[in-house]
Formats: sequence, C-alpha cells, structure tokens
Amino acid sequence: MKEIKNRWALIIIVTAVGLFLDILTKYLADTKLTCAIPKVIFGDYLQLFLVYNKGAVFGMNPKDWFPGFPTHYFFMIFNSIATVLLILYYKSLPKTERAMHWGIALIIPGALGNLSDRFLHPSKGVVDFIKMGISEQHYWPIYNFADIYVTIGVIILMLCFLTEDKRRKAASQESVSK
Repeated sequence: MKEIKNRWALIIIVTAVGLFLDILTKYLADTKLTCAIPKVIFGDYLQLFLVYNKGAVFGMNPKDWFPGFPTHYFFMIFNSIATVLLILYYKSLPKTERAMHWGIALIIPGALGNLSDRFLHPSKGVVDFIKMGISEQHYWPIYNFADIYVTIGVIILMLCFLTEDKRRKAASQESVSK
C-alpha cells in the first residue's frame, strides 16, 4: 500500500484552508444575508438562508429535552475534546492508512469552524446558511461549510472502518500463502 508522504502537512494545509473558507463564508453570510429571508440561487433546490444554531447537528438542542442544560458550554467542551482525540488518533495512524488521514483531516477544520462560532458569538450560536431541498416544505437541515467537512470526513472514516475487516482478512491470507 502507498504511504502518505507528509501527514502533518496534509492536516495543517487542509485545516488552514478549510477553516479559512468556513470562517469567510460564515462572515459573508452573517454580514450580507438577512436572517430567515432566503436568497434564491437555484429555485427551491438551493438557497442561502441565514439561521443561527445554538444546538447540535440538524438543530437538535439538548435544552429541548433537559431544561437548563448548558448547551453552549457543553458543545464547546465536547468539540475541544473531540478535536484533541482526533489529533491523537491521527498521530497513531499508520502512514498506509491514507483515507483515514484524509477523513480526520477533513473533520478537524469542521470541528474548529463550528467551535470558533461558539467562541466568536456565543449569544447567536453557529452560523448556518446553505439550504437545499426540493420545496419549501422538504429540505435538508440548513448547514455550513464546517458541516460539509465533518460529514465527508465521517463518511470516509465509516467506509474505512467497514472495509478494514476485509483488508485484514486479505492481508492475513496473503501472509499465510507466503
């Protein structure tokens, strides 16, 4: 298997570019869009639609189930710990796990992008502004670039974990046949 040549350059470059694009697009959305008023890009299929998400993925907020839950601080701490754990896991990956390196390298700027929103404007929450769907009634939850990075990174990691067993079996059979 091919090894990743410089994994630290990969994570630093992907994080820097991803975080820059996330912060820039959120700044533009926050300053150029009016909250909850759509800017149509492609009919009902793609719109810019500014909302502020104080909860988690898909707007779920633990406060809805547990009144008084410190959502803002919980997600700041959770994002921080998750980022550190991902970097430690990244460090331990064999250089042959190229896809895993890419998956984690994409998740990091997403986690840091949403974490920065919680620090920069705690009263508002995370800036979400991309709305896709097939009508006003049927659309995907509104998201941002950080969410895209995390989603793609998690999909890559899931595919790696799902195929890991196959690779181990093939490697074990190969070593037995030698």
